[in-house]
Amino acid sequence: MKGLTERQIVGVLKHRFDSKPELPLGFEDDVAAFPISGHRLVVLKTDMLVGRTDAPPGMTLEQAARKAVVATVSDFAAKGVRPEGLLISLGLAPPVSLSTVNRIASGLLNAAREYDCRIIGGDTSETDDLVIDCIGFGFAETGMILRRDGAKPGDVVAVTGDFGRTAAGLRILLGKKKPWPRRFSRLTASVLHPTAKLETGLTLAQTGFVNSSIDSSDGLARSLHEIARLSQVDIVLESIPVAPDVRVFAGEQGLVAEELALFGGEEYELVLTMKKDRFTSVRRKVPSLRRIGDVKKGSGDVIARFGGTTRKVESRGYEHLA
Repeated sequence: MKGLTERQIVGVLKHRFDSKPELPLGFEDDVAAFPISGHRLVVLKTDMLVGRTDAPPGMTLEQAARKAVVATVSDFAAKGVRPEGLLISLGLAPPVSLSTVNRIASGLLNAAREYDCRIIGGDTSETDDLVIDCIGFGFAETGMILRRDGAKPGDVVAVTGDFGRTAAGLRILLGKKKPWPRRFSRLTASVLHPTAKLETGLTLAQTGFVNSSIDSSDGLARSLHEIARLSQVDIVLESIPVAPDVRVFAGEQGLVAEELALFGGEEYELVLTMKKDRFTSVRRKVPSLRRIGDVKKGSGDVIARFGGTTRKVESRGYEHLA
């Protein structure tokens, strides 16, 4: 019997839980928001790391704990909201050593300090595998949160960095070849030590010119599809932002660099659309910003149009239970 995928499960739960009155953000956005006054929202996010699926070979306990925090903070970054505090629930397989607890605590504490937010509590339980569930909260003014569904025809599509490193790095970590050339060390580092673009997200939100935003933890292609689907527009790509070392790696391994960039995941870059006439001024504040396409009238497709060809881009990326 074929089971449900992660997205199908979310669809079922959304149908069961959705209720009136509507909340400021839907179930399909990066974070949840709940009004605490007429003009202020509490913003909440939970993200779960499971050892078997989320901690690849070579990742230490400290790095896994840090990654759990990064994944949560990245969704705040996409909304332009600063997380203020974190709750951490740990599932640990017995016997649990003091060293294990201290290593996890070090990773959590270092990450919390990195993003200037406090760990204020949590829970522990016995499990068959490492589980780190991170819940973050912050505050925002009503109407100031960046949304997934705000893309408008005429917008520029932009990203905050290059793509493909995590897809290539994961292949290296899962492969048998050891050691890999040092020139590919940045590829594995992107997997073992990811970075949330929190300050970048806050800066982008403060400009007032960003119409939609999402983090790329599920992959560039899937992130673009989410914006297009929820905004009911088409996204037309003029280029795919492949990292230079990914292109070298792909060439040596007989892989397609653009596939690694489009269909990887857990890169924690920001994918956004903004007013076309404001792109240059926003880029002065965020120099890493790179234009990759435009938003057109449509019904939710992502289309690659360059090199004399046009093709639809699949909605494919990282998905649990797929």
